[in-house]
Amino acid sequence: MKLHHIAIWTFRLEELKDFYVRFLGGTSNEKYINPKKGFESYFVSFGEGPSLELMSRTDVQNTPIEENRLGLTHLAFTFPNREEVLRFTEQMRSEGYPIAGEPRTSGDGYFESVVLDPDGNRIECVCPPQADEPQDDCSFETERLLIRPFRENDAETFFACCQNPNLGNNAGWAPHKSIEESREILQNVFIGQEDIWAITLKDTRQLIGSIGIVPDPKRENPQVRMLGYWLDEAHWGKGYMTEAVQAVLNYGFNELQLSLITANCYPHNKRSQQVLERNGFICEGVLHQAELTYNGNIYDHLCYYLPNICRPAPEDYDEILQVWEDSVRHTHHFLTEEHIQFYKPLVRNHYLSAVELYIIRNANGKIVAFMGLSDELIEMLFVSPGEQGKGYGRRLLEYATRRKQMNKVDVNEQNDKALGFYLRMGFRIIGRDETDGMGKPYPILHLQLPEAENGNK
Repeated sequence: MKLHHIAIWTFRLEELKDFYVRFLGGTSNEKYINPKKGFESYFVSFGEGPSLELMSRTDVQNTPIEENRLGLTHLAFTFPNREEVLRFTEQMRSEGYPIAGEPRTSGDGYFESVVLDPDGNRIECVCPPQADEPQDDCSFETERLLIRPFRENDAETFFACCQNPNLGNNAGWAPHKSIEESREILQNVFIGQEDIWAITLKDTRQLIGSIGIVPDPKRENPQVRMLGYWLDEAHWGKGYMTEAVQAVLNYGFNELQLSLITANCYPHNKRSQQVLERNGFICEGVLHQAELTYNGNIYDHLCYYLPNICRPAPEDYDEILQVWEDSVRHTHHFLTEEHIQFYKPLVRNHYLSAVELYIIRNANGKIVAFMGLSDELIEMLFVSPGEQGKGYGRRLLEYATRRKQMNKVDVNEQNDKALGFYLRMGFRIIGRDETDGMGKPYPILHLQLPEAENGNK
């Protein structure tokens, strides 16, 4: 035996029939009418598999459709690939049909979305896992993104993004006029190029942008690379590019061991400036009349750079101590002046020389953040008050955890900002002391990364 058909009662018989024929490729028979019972119906077939019978009768009860109830839950239609699920979902959205479930990859590997038909019935659009589907040769993975090399089958989505003049005019290239043009650019500029990647959403695998880190044509130092990126306009303002930039910065500094990463943008491209500044880039000036664009405009370049983490010399200790004092006065409001003066010579004469120090300098060469490591612990991490919020603390901490395999840190319980920072970075509280290391009445919290804690167990 096999399932022959599934039936749906409706008061919108013609509208519902047109929906399944127009959007889901169904074929309908002639309407059946039984005037004695006031009954009308269509059979809509979809090739192999069960048909769908759409039925209408005047005495049918109109009860609300709820997702979590006994009985029929949804109808599922298979699609040949992820791109078709995405295309259909966006078509339904543009036609005004509700999207009850945004595209995602389910726990069992199906790519799916849920739309509602005219009566509110749930239509599940699914693409089963396919053996011949390109594997996610992912270079980087962030909380929401997979960053991978470009592929030939990115062409359609690539064109959909790059035909937008708001994208090209901010980046200096002409909007793409055809998918053939996009395919040619994809082959010549993106596919197979070292350290140029596609940015895709982790849940949907949808291509939404590009990011790369390439030799800077204005600098001869091989340890300098230039950052470049673009993002589809539909995804602006969601923090995706900041997330992607952080992953590529870690790669550039930690894997490539770069001494400097640069970036340029037009003065009118405020969004790009915000991305760079959120990631700690320093504006070093304006390169006037730097570029003649495809449409004859001459634009200046705002030039940014970001230095790598480096080791200080002993003659830097006085400057490091100033960062410590400024930061402590800004965040450690629980300390008395007497205690600040008590700790200050200890930091300068004993603590700094007892740890493995790392610093970050700004555009003027001034030290703006530093970190001290022992054999097993992040002993100290401080950022100048005027430089906070630029990603320096995050870069130092990620350097410690990824490059130096540090997984523990102690923090004053009353230092709310520092505690919140470490918790956001994934640390968890594993212990508490009533006093600090000098016996002063400042409780110390012991934090550790969960994976390290599990490993110890």
